[in-house]
Amino acid sequence: MLYFYGLGVGLESIARGRFSRETLKNVVVPENYWRSLENRLTYRELNASSSDTVLDLGSPKLLSLYLADRVKAEVFSTDIEGYFLRDYTAFGRQKGVPESRFHVLEADGRKLPFPDNHFTRAYSISVLEHIPGTGDTECAREIGRTLKSGGICVITVPFSPESSEEYRKPSAFYWSGKSVKEPAPKSANVSANVSGGKSKNSDEPPRVFYQRRYSESDLHDRIIVPSGLRLKKAEFMGDRVARMNGKEIAYYLPRLAGPLHPILSRMFHATPSESWKDMKNPLGALLVLEKP
Repeated sequence: MLYFYGLGVGLESIARGRFSRETLKNVVVPENYWRSLENRLTYRELNASSSDTVLDLGSPKLLSLYLADRVKAEVFSTDIEGYFLRDYTAFGRQKGVPESRFHVLEADGRKLPFPDNHFTRAYSISVLEHIPGTGDTECAREIGRTLKSGGICVITVPFSPESSEEYRKPSAFYWSGKSVKEPAPKSANVSANVSGGKSKNSDEPPRVFYQRRYSESDLHDRIIVPSGLRLKKAEFMGDRVARMNGKEIAYYLPRLAGPLHPILSRMFHATPSESWKDMKNPLGALLVLEKP
């Protein structure tokens, strides 16, 4: 559903003479392998309607546009960097979505510019894991603060049976200038493709925090409890097959294979489970939280 919607947005934008990075992304790979699953589950659990006021905290922006356009909810689509502002403002106008229903703005999830009890729905897809220090916990508190009583929040993050952190070059991700504060400590547990706090070439800058993978206790201590919200559901996501050479299936999928990503997601993603121990290769977690 969202794949073809994004493709349509991209093709229509090109027809109007707009050839931005986001436009081309929507044409080549509107939904990648992991987003295809995360978007589907988030959309299902969010269960938004036209009467809802929705917060998108830093997620890939296509779902927020869809919710404002097709569901006709009032959506506030945010990110710590304003890379998407011009494009998604244009996409909203292109689709005829009133600006009063689709708000795109730069905002730090650790200190949201919204009053208490403002939203009936909130979601954050693969965002919290990228915030260094206690930033993920601060975001969870802010979501809880801005959500109305009875409101629903959906959060997805990477999962691992044991906590781990990954560090990359600052040039490897667009938000590094705002969200990274410290280089990797020498004692850090880093991914197989990243070595320690410094690059092999001494002239290169030190590698900095990129993301964490949450253990079950991390989910509880860093997100659920600080949010002040009640856990309605926790599901774990992953592949049906074991990692190949220590890497996920997604690692081997080039962007030009975009049309195949949703199909491959259906083929290789395991059915979400309430217990990660029942899964062959648990890689992600989905939390559904409710404001008391």
